[in-house]
Amino acid sequence: MTDSIERINYLKATVRDADGDTRIKKWLLKHYRHIVQSQECCRSAFKRKEVSVNGQLAEETRILRAGDVVEVRYDRGIVEREKLKAIPVDIRYEDEHMAIVWKAPGQSFGLFEKALIYALTNATEEAKFWCPYSLQKAASGLLVVAKTEKAKLDLAQQYQNGDMQVVMRAICHGRVPPDLLDHLQPSTDTPDEMTAEKDDDDEVHDTDERSALDLLKSIAIVGITRSNHAEYLTTLDLDLRTPIVSTAIRRLMYGQQHPIVGNSTYTRFLKSSKDKGLCMSVLRVGLMHPVTRQQMSWQGQEPDKFELLRTREHKFWRRRVDEKLDAMRKAGVSIDATGGDELVDGLYQEGKPLAYVLGEKEFCNLKFKVTEACLVPRPSSETLVEAAVSAGPKRVLDIGTGCGNLLLSILSQCKGATGVGVDISSAALDVARENAGSLGIEGAQFVQKDMSLLMEAGLGLFDVVVCNPPYLSEKAVFQHRMLEHEPATALFANDDGYEWYTVLSKVAPTVMHRESKLVLECGKGMMERVQVIMAGWKTVEVRKDSQGWKRCLVLQME
Repeated sequence: MTDSIERINYLKATVRDADGDTRIKKWLLKHYRHIVQSQECCRSAFKRKEVSVNGQLAEETRILRAGDVVEVRYDRGIVEREKLKAIPVDIRYEDEHMAIVWKAPGQSFGLFEKALIYALTNATEEAKFWCPYSLQKAASGLLVVAKTEKAKLDLAQQYQNGDMQVVMRAICHGRVPPDLLDHLQPSTDTPDEMTAEKDDDDEVHDTDERSALDLLKSIAIVGITRSNHAEYLTTLDLDLRTPIVSTAIRRLMYGQQHPIVGNSTYTRFLKSSKDKGLCMSVLRVGLMHPVTRQQMSWQGQEPDKFELLRTREHKFWRRRVDEKLDAMRKAGVSIDATGGDELVDGLYQEGKPLAYVLGEKEFCNLKFKVTEACLVPRPSSETLVEAAVSAGPKRVLDIGTGCGNLLLSILSQCKGATGVGVDISSAALDVARENAGSLGIEGAQFVQKDMSLLMEAGLGLFDVVVCNPPYLSEKAVFQHRMLEHEPATALFANDDGYEWYTVLSKVAPTVMHRESKLVLECGKGMMERVQVIMAGWKTVEVRKDSQGWKRCLVLQME
């Protein structure tokens, strides 16, 4: 009786003069939404005859008068029951003692467990079903349900003694070796980089110290797929030892550098598949029936999203391979019918950019020599060339010139213009000079100098100063192995990547006249803070790259 009273939202209120001649439903939603919860729920309350005026049942169209006494007995229990009945429960097996059901991803386990009361046969609202293990909201799979106390006691014993089989399928980053279980070690350190989003059904006791052999009976490789982002994706069947702690499994695989694909704690998402959720699903359950003692097992079907994810990743990988093979052919590299993929595969293994292997990179329709002494030119940087050329400069300064791609591309389109490329690396400047010679571009001079000491170089004034400064924070190297091969001084900066923008705000005015333009490249999402750093400068133009990101910022001194 107490529980039913607690589920009633009760209201008794007198209508004030200011609220006279108002429809009762509008009045309730305006003043007492915390009682009736929503417009739909309020309408249902009238249908259930839970609203009265002056002791008489009222319709939702009733016009209130000042002094009317309104009473509401809103039954939250009915609303909750209707929501639970609407939760889909896929029943794979059921008898009077137990059931096997499938939980879809996106369903909270707590609500799903309550919904079983309305989905299973011969169940009453007083029934207390029990599941030996749970599945977090983002996961899917088969669940064991005990319907009676006897079944609960027996299934609990099987579960605790390790006599219940639970096989979970998971998609992991990387190429998992077949003998991984023989070399697994328990992970005790918190990873430097992990998905921090926590599922509402995540176990809070994620410091499970059991060894790998205490967590897993066996690991079976179902298949290996190529991935553009993760290089490989391995689909595994993990035969789990019970009791199960899902977080401990995820943590274990993360510690072995093969994190499970997902957006939960101790997982890692794929850039092209952030919306695919957690790739973990219980596909097989085996146990002894708690009453008949018959050995039984059930096999579920892999969720469709698993195959969609693998197909999508392989398609992107194949596209990237074809692009690399095409670049090799254009560079004159001999590729036979079978050796091309193997050559590209070798590049993936080393994590080396193709431009370094070929020794060249196309930029603004010009071919530049590149070595590991300089940054590989990116298509997004072509927006800087476009902005600089549109200013019609006679004299150009390129700060951090690298292989000279920005300066030489600008000079190739601005006849009669001259320019200076500055870089701290003598090896990079050697490459830039070679590129100027091979492209036949005169009027380019290259000077070795630190950006912060630019004012001491005595270079004079320039119409356009262009710069693609280092703007990656140190943690960016973990996001892509290929960054490891490029010069750190050209990539990384302190202050979360903004260090050299601050330096530029101080040194750039020393080499510019009042009408000069400063053309900067900005990283994704960095534009607004760069504009704050460059306070005192007028924003002339913002250009987007081919991906739609704000990439190029054109400034002028005020």
